[in-house]
Amino acid sequence: MTSSQRSESGHSFLKKYVDKKNSLTDFITRFNRALAHQRHAELVANHIDINEKPRVSSAFMMENQMLQIYTKKIFLLFRKEIQQSHFYTCSKRTSLDDVKVYTVQRFEPGNSFDRQRQITYCTSSDCISCSCRMFDFVGYPCRHMICYMKIKQVMLLPDKYILRRWTKHAKQAPVFDQTTGLSVDNSSGHSLMSRHGMLAHAASELVDDASLTDARSTFLLGEFQSLRIRVKDIDSGGDIGMSRNKTREETQVIRDPNLVRAKGCGKRLKSRKEKALSQSSRQCRAYGNSGHDKRTCPTLQNR
Repeated sequence: MTSSQRSESGHSFLKKYVDKKNSLTDFITRFNRALAHQRHAELVANHIDINEKPRVSSAFMMENQMLQIYTKKIFLLFRKEIQQSHFYTCSKRTSLDDVKVYTVQRFEPGNSFDRQRQITYCTSSDCISCSCRMFDFVGYPCRHMICYMKIKQVMLLPDKYILRRWTKHAKQAPVFDQTTGLSVDNSSGHSLMSRHGMLAHAASELVDDASLTDARSTFLLGEFQSLRIRVKDIDSGGDIGMSRNKTREETQVIRDPNLVRAKGCGKRLKSRKEKALSQSSRQCRAYGNSGHDKRTCPTLQNR
């Protein structure tokens, strides 16, 4: 990793929205738009992590454990490492004092063994490391480490190998001011995303129950309108009880009119062609028969 990698990542993100030809006013507008898109993408990712769970590919306990901890994106990458670990073998190589070295390599029928990786286990610190350095770079265990854990009957991933930044609750820690050292979040330990997820889950269950009938849906829509006004009054310092009575008096629910039976209901509407044929039914003036006129009367023609 280079020292300028972080700034280069920020530059590549901003280049999608700003250009060197933009004025200062345009830059501020485009910069705010970029932040809005980034925050919206983050909200979508958090919604996916809360409401969507991918399927597990095996009965390995570690996979089920990390399904509850990792975000969806990181879990899919970690699941791939678990699937690839089934094709690797682990054997002990050397042992010196409190350091043990193991060899992990891939075996495929017909292709013999692949390149070897070394797993180093330190008994004093009870830590393992792999020569591929994937855990140091991306932050989740590689397939070689998982293969070693399966050999050693480690069914659950230890906490020391779970980085907080890849978990679903990475943003629930309190935020501290750098100058004062005090906590910025004064919401009883709940961050914005945790409160949003809790309210979204409760509202989702309520909407599922109310959407079953029209009466429930109409009632819930009216309550949502009154609740929206009451929530805004909380920040303005208003009385919740007074706002409740006020919203119930001012809120008027307009419902659809009752259905009535229309005139002529039950008769099939005729087309213009059918009406013309029914009105212009031909009748013979000579004998009074229908279906023909006097010119085409078969009785006169026979005579």
